[in-house]
Amino acid sequence: MVIFFLSFFISQAFAFHQVESALDNKSLLVKLDPEHGFVKGDRIVVLSRSQGSLVAIGKVKRVQSDQNPETAVVEIEEIIGNKMILPSDAVELLTVEVLDKHHITGHISLMLGQEKKIPARYKDLAYMGVFNSDGHTLADQEWLVSIPQVQYGLTDSFTVKVLTGLYLDGFANIGAKARVMRNQWGQMTLNALTSRQINRDDWVFQTGLVLTLPANGRFQSHLVINARIEGIEEDNPEVDKLNLFPESDIRTIYEYVTDDWDRVLFGPLFNFQTQSVGGTLSHMWIWDTFHLNLGIATKDVSELKFDKDGYYVLFDFFWRF
Repeated sequence: MVIFFLSFFISQAFAFHQVESALDNKSLLVKLDPEHGFVKGDRIVVLSRSQGSLVAIGKVKRVQSDQNPETAVVEIEEIIGNKMILPSDAVELLTVEVLDKHHITGHISLMLGQEKKIPARYKDLAYMGVFNSDGHTLADQEWLVSIPQVQYGLTDSFTVKVLTGLYLDGFANIGAKARVMRNQWGQMTLNALTSRQINRDDWVFQTGLVLTLPANGRFQSHLVINARIEGIEEDNPEVDKLNLFPESDIRTIYEYVTDDWDRVLFGPLFNFQTQSVGGTLSHMWIWDTFHLNLGIATKDVSELKFDKDGYYVLFDFFWRF
């Protein structure tokens, strides 16, 4: 009986995946518990056994099921800071539950997003809330809803959208976003929107792209290019006076991920129509579904006044679910 309880205690004490040894400077041998569920391609995190903090991020290269206990070879993708991976460090699948359980702070490489049920704070931005800047695609069957727009993910790599604000001003419209690249080095999404005024023959077509390149664990940069082509009669006051459509421009938006997975967004803007340089600085608070963005922006840094042509308060909110 004593032997039974002792063996039970030992099995429970070691019922976790742990680092067995380093195979080389890029891969580890991981000892798996009996009900591991690991398969090739799974993304994992290595956690310090002494502190529970994040040590490294990796991917399962292969599972060796012919051993007892079973082992897995893990390829290390990123070491966090100058930390060292030690034998007996814990290894867990990268999931929302693990991020929450261990209170893992914001990190670019840990962003998820291919499942609708993942909280929005763990995802790449589908809308940046600055200068009408679009982001990447939504997950399959995921919604993004705000007062001026609605987006819906038809697939993980294709999203459709309508700008409800344009409908109120008489412009029927529909748009789409398509992700054409996503890997560990970055991702790129193309977008387009076509609009036509219901009571006239006037139309506007907009197209652009978002290219995202990670810089380190907390920073990534977004190159955003927008082009506007229009067939607008000169006596149509709605387009220019109401500022319905963003002008052609190129901008760089730098994104910083905070410990709480909020985002700080800032960067310059060059407007092709006005030949001016602007910029933005904002903080985006992100909960499970709700986003709140607050900051300051300008289309022309030389216009030292608060109005639509100078500086203005940036305020935006939307839901993603």
